[in-house]
Amino acid sequence: MATFKTPPLVSSEATMPAATKSIAMAAAPLPPPSTESFSKFFENWISEQTRDLAALRTAASAAPAPPDADLRGLVDRVLGHYEHYYHTKAAAAADDVLRMFSPSWTSTTENLFLWCGGWRPTAALHLLYTKSGMQLEHQLPAFLDGGSLEPNLGDLSAEQLQAADQLQRRTIQKEREIDDAAASAQEALTTVKMVELAGGGGMDAEGMEREMQTKADGMKRVLEMADALRLETMREVVALLRPAQAVHFLLAAAELHLAVHDFGRRKDGHARAGAGAAPPPA
Repeated sequence: MATFKTPPLVSSEATMPAATKSIAMAAAPLPPPSTESFSKFFENWISEQTRDLAALRTAASAAPAPPDADLRGLVDRVLGHYEHYYHTKAAAAADDVLRMFSPSWTSTTENLFLWCGGWRPTAALHLLYTKSGMQLEHQLPAFLDGGSLEPNLGDLSAEQLQAADQLQRRTIQKEREIDDAAASAQEALTTVKMVELAGGGGMDAEGMEREMQTKADGMKRVLEMADALRLETMREVVALLRPAQAVHFLLAAAELHLAVHDFGRRKDGHARAGAGAAPPPA
């Protein structure tokens, strides 16, 4: 049976099964964030997620199926990469929260769908339901002929579906609380002090700087709340799944994120090329 344990010595890599090598790659840590800008860090994160994607695909398609303990190890490592991403993002936001709400490292397509500086947490539940339905539909003919369901998201139990529904309800409530906090932070732009400064043409540079920093701090708290909920939701979805199911969920999440990212980058590249091209002849 193929195993998915990372070997203790580099010299043993030549004898590792291909699946084991793929999962070992997923365990590689990201570069220290203190030595690079967040934009550069994000590029490394995309590369890291691409490696995670390959490892998840290998685990999801391995035959025979790897032991649950090995799958859980892979799932924990991938979740650890998400956690490291959000910790690094928080450190960058503490230095400059403005860039987190208008990121240059993501495409205009991705930015169109941002919610409070990232993806909407309930999207993780919608992804779970969508992938579960797709995998169940794919297996249904064989199942109706007397076969068994594969251990993926098409085999969610009634208890798991109930837990997912409860999680979705809690997450929606927390999203509403964050929406309220964001509204309060944005409406704070119209305080008496800001209106007074604006009435003076904004010429009081120091006063404007102080007030705008206060407003930015309010949005930074909103971002912290939103990112905390994003990570919490990801972890809670995985927690209600069996190890093989969690692999399929994380695989679907990585595929979706990378596909939209790549599409958006290509679209932006075409737009830039078109803007720089000579106009067609009259």
